[in-house]
Amino acid sequence: MDIIKATGEKEVFEHQKLCSSLRASGAPTDVADRICETVAKEISPGATTSDIFRSALRYLVKENIGLAARYSLKRGMAELGPAGFYFEQFVETLLRAEGYTTERNQFLRGECGTHEVDIVAHKGNEHYFIEAKYKNKPHLKTHIDVVAYAWARLDDIRRVEEKQENTKAAHYAWVITNTKLTLSAIQYANCKKIKTTGWSNPSEGALEDLITKHALYPVTVLPSVNSHALEVFAKNGMMLAQDIIPYTAEALETKFGIKKAVAAKINREAQALLATRG
Repeated sequence: MDIIKATGEKEVFEHQKLCSSLRASGAPTDVADRICETVAKEISPGATTSDIFRSALRYLVKENIGLAARYSLKRGMAELGPAGFYFEQFVETLLRAEGYTTERNQFLRGECGTHEVDIVAHKGNEHYFIEAKYKNKPHLKTHIDVVAYAWARLDDIRRVEEKQENTKAAHYAWVITNTKLTLSAIQYANCKKIKTTGWSNPSEGALEDLITKHALYPVTVLPSVNSHALEVFAKNGMMLAQDIIPYTAEALETKFGIKKAVAAKINREAQALLATRG
């Protein structure tokens, strides 16, 4: 049976692919397989991958709200920008959790020009110049031009940095993206020793791994967070699910004007999501 991908192309529905995605969210095998079987029976020819995702999410919410939020992580990441949050800010939060000191939106002089760097990160004697590449459609990929630009910028900047530094430091380019990288982008990065972190890349320490490791889930993964709540959270700098935890449902209602029933669901979902940490 053919289904429609986000790109509009047709592909054969793969039963095991759906089951694997549910297990990857942390759902127990029996739960994942049961939901997978139920959704597979409901799919009709011409259904979209979004239809299938929403159907699976609906059943997963009934089983475990926290797991449902983790299942929607990739799509939640794609909604960060449109919701009013900056991907660079999210990446900086992840890097600091990993033990880096960071500076965001830096203008650095190179031999041939001045460059805007999304994030400069330091750990020990290693300095990273980071390109935070965000896309608001999860099916899109990050291409070779992004890593090639990161390399060219590094090559120009580090000549000046090395002259200015009193101590010897190693300088690297690093591309961090919320999507998958193309094979050519990965090959180029490996050849030039550019560090890359994206969706499912590298095999250990991919973006979703770092998010799960530190429980830094964006509020956009919570099923009950509607457009009004997103607007309120963005206005108040509440980018992460953990930012909601200090507030009771009553506080979300009175302080931020979120309807009581919605506030209660959001609070419950955030609590459940962070309880699944690890």
